[in-house]
Amino acid sequence: MADLTADQIFAADDLGLVPVNVKEWGGTVHVRVMSVGEMEAYQREFAEKREKMDSWRSKLLVSCLCDASGKPLFTKDQISKLEQKSVKVMSRLFDLAMKHNAVTEKDVEDLAKN
Repeated sequence: MADLTADQIFAADDLGLVPVNVKEWGGTVHVRVMSVGEMEAYQREFAEKREKMDSWRSKLLVSCLCDASGKPLFTKDQISKLEQKSVKVMSRLFDLAMKHNAVTEKDVEDLAKN
C-alpha cells in the first residue's frame, strides 16, 4: 500500500452520506459524517455548559441531516421547529447519526461528566 500525501488526504471524500427513507415524511434524507472540527465544536458546546445541553439531539441532527449533495437541510435557527417533529422519527435519525459519526453512548456519558 502506497504512502499518502497531505494533498491526497485532503482531497479524499471521507464524509460519506447514508440515505434514509423517512416514510413519515414521504421521502429520503441523508445523514452525513461531521468533520473533526464540527464534532469538536458540538462536544465543546456540550462540555462548556456543564449541565444538560438544551436540544442536544436536534443540534446533532441539524449538523448531520442533508440532501444528496451534502447540503444541510436545516439551520440552527430551525432547531425549535425541528423539535416539534415526531420523537419516533427523530430518535431513529439521531441513532443513525450517532452510529454514522462513531459516537457511542459512553462518549455521551463522558461528556456529561466533564
